[in-house]
Amino acid sequence: MADLEMLKNMSLVNGISGYEKQATRMMKSYIEDCVDEIQYDNIGSLIGIKRGTSKLKLLLTGHIDEIGFLVSDIDESGYIKVQPVGGWMGQNLPSSLMVITTRNGKEIKGVFGSVPPHGKTPEERNKVVEPKNAFIDIGVFSKQEALDLGIKKGDPITPVSEFTIMANEKCLMSKAWDDRIGAAVIIQVLRNLKGKTIYPTLYGAGTVQEEVGLRGAKTVGQMIKPDIAIAIDVTFSMDLPGEKGDVKLGSGAALTVMDGSAIAHSGLLKELECICEKQDIPYQLEIDTAGGTDSGELSKVDAGVMNLTISIPSRYMHSHRTIIHQDDFDAVVQLLTCFIEKLDEELMKVMIEDKR
Repeated sequence: MADLEMLKNMSLVNGISGYEKQATRMMKSYIEDCVDEIQYDNIGSLIGIKRGTSKLKLLLTGHIDEIGFLVSDIDESGYIKVQPVGGWMGQNLPSSLMVITTRNGKEIKGVFGSVPPHGKTPEERNKVVEPKNAFIDIGVFSKQEALDLGIKKGDPITPVSEFTIMANEKCLMSKAWDDRIGAAVIIQVLRNLKGKTIYPTLYGAGTVQEEVGLRGAKTVGQMIKPDIAIAIDVTFSMDLPGEKGDVKLGSGAALTVMDGSAIAHSGLLKELECICEKQDIPYQLEIDTAGGTDSGELSKVDAGVMNLTISIPSRYMHSHRTIIHQDDFDAVVQLLTCFIEKLDEELMKVMIEDKR
């Protein structure tokens, strides 16, 4: 069963790309008693290490950053101009509550302003403001007032949301499920393995700056040089009106056959399918070339890494009101725990031979 308090804390902590420290600190607090060592790369990714009985290295990544904004300017009336960090849609912004974190850690709330529809033409009413042209109102009347609060160009701006258990209690709505839910999977897997002996040395990483170019995956991959790397991320749930597709909320772990950044290693994919079928773990197969994950960099380390992505379906991705399902989280945790407990030299040989 999902630890709802842990999921709440992981989703609500602030940590846009490039400013993930609060989020990595939160993850560290949950894994430090489950691992033998904690390391960081030089751009802030967190890596918990549980030593195995062999030299085989298995890396799990869940990117810890979320989309947000940076302060790009302050106009003479005190309105905050923004630079999007990650992929925002303008439809999600009007009247959204945000928090600006200053250099000294002060948090200042503001709202994305919108002009009322009165007196507008139909075309003007239906026009969506581009995120880079949006502005935040912090309730001041001059640039100097904003400066006196300590706001400077480059300060991070994070969405403000709530953790909501919905009408079906297995549906959870919050911000930053992309991809704090992946980091939470790693936390729970490490908890499941606490005190147990495993064959591979396991590296559980909260990678940074995925939303702006898979940067933490690249640095962590180069640092660890894993034999196997599995990225845990979210994917699109296609059970919305007008959408067509197989992946649905509550239908289990989504094994990504191919996305825009990587093609799954066939030997690893077959083994994970086999575990799901033998253990009655619900799973789905996904092909989606619209986006990419940490796998795009992890698969290319050195001479290549045995790799794929396991995803958790989500509704309204890249908004601060995203919905996931607890059963999908539990399925991914169970699958990875079973795989790690089963992984040994013989299984590794079988998966390698699938490519030779």
